[in-house]
Amino acid sequence: MTERGKVRISTDMTLKRFREGLEALMPSPDARPFTCTGSPLECRLFIVGLNSATQLKQDFFRRYWCDDRGFLRDVFEADYSHMRKKAGTRPRIEAFIEGVGDQARVEGASPVPCLETNIYAAPTKKASQLKPEDKNTDIIKYLVETIQPAGIFVHTKEPIEFFQEKSDCNNIAGDEPKLVKIFGQPTQLLGVPGPLWGRSIDFARTAGAKMMKACVEGQHS
Repeated sequence: MTERGKVRISTDMTLKRFREGLEALMPSPDARPFTCTGSPLECRLFIVGLNSATQLKQDFFRRYWCDDRGFLRDVFEADYSHMRKKAGTRPRIEAFIEGVGDQARVEGASPVPCLETNIYAAPTKKASQLKPEDKNTDIIKYLVETIQPAGIFVHTKEPIEFFQEKSDCNNIAGDEPKLVKIFGQPTQLLGVPGPLWGRSIDFARTAGAKMMKACVEGQHS
């Protein structure tokens, strides 16, 4: 990141090239690799869970992607609202993003764009329905290595274990973000045991504020 929350984007990666690289890793066209607003390349914060609980049965890139604009969140939100009420994890993710914005105003910085993703791209109603072949982490590796986020907020056991294995820290769970190296890249990492839907809205909002603060402070350290 550059001064006060501005984003430095690699000129070597375009949205088209990003899409082509990710598309080659998709286990099926209707897999859910991520959601964001606009360009994922601008997302400096990741929110990472286990896998999506809602299968929209849409070809992800045909329906929700444009090589000029990136992720078409308005189209996604319209489809999502028809399939599932905003309950469980979704309100807490929104509260997290609100917390990022609140802290950005405190810091006098631009809000850090967030990318919502999971370690597994295959959607299932229950985690127990994940098949062995669904537990492929190529997509999350691609997202982290390509975008190189400044911060990653991780919830639930398996995602925490994944990032502990890929980082130089064997315990990322705690109350405050920790500066670690993931794939050799310095990243602020905060792990929260248990599913996010089991936490309060206020907890999620506070976590978002902590991650935003850590990202701003990290760029000046």
